[in-house]
Amino acid sequence: MSTNNPFAKHTNNMFASRGCDIDAALSYANEVITAMPTEVQSHAMTALMVVINTAANAFAQATGPSPEKLAVEALIREAVARELGDFDQRIRNWMDDNIDIDDAIQSWMNTNLEDEVTSAVQDVIRNSVTVNIDII
Repeated sequence: MSTNNPFAKHTNNMFASRGCDIDAALSYANEVITAMPTEVQSHAMTALMVVINTAANAFAQATGPSPEKLAVEALIREAVARELGDFDQRIRNWMDDNIDIDDAIQSWMNTNLEDEVTSAVQDVIRNSVTVNIDII
């Protein structure tokens, strides 16, 4: 069975667990270490804490982006901002310098509006005007 749990391959069913209670497991490990001869307690505690610190790092990385990833993303955002600068403002400036929207609208209206209105009026007349001729 495949798993994303980095600890799964290191488990051993010969030993108990404390379920998911990390505090209980650490308490038990401290009891075992303090029961050891004094000259080896510091070695055992060092080994245990290396595992705990590594596990904490693995958990933090599994639940969110690593500090390294966040730093790289920040650098990328800064580089993009530096390269693009005020890109939106530059586009607005170009449009202001090269496109006169008011003139474009007026020109379109001058060119198309009369034809559009004439065509619409003719359609209404064709489709809805009835002429009756009475012969006396």
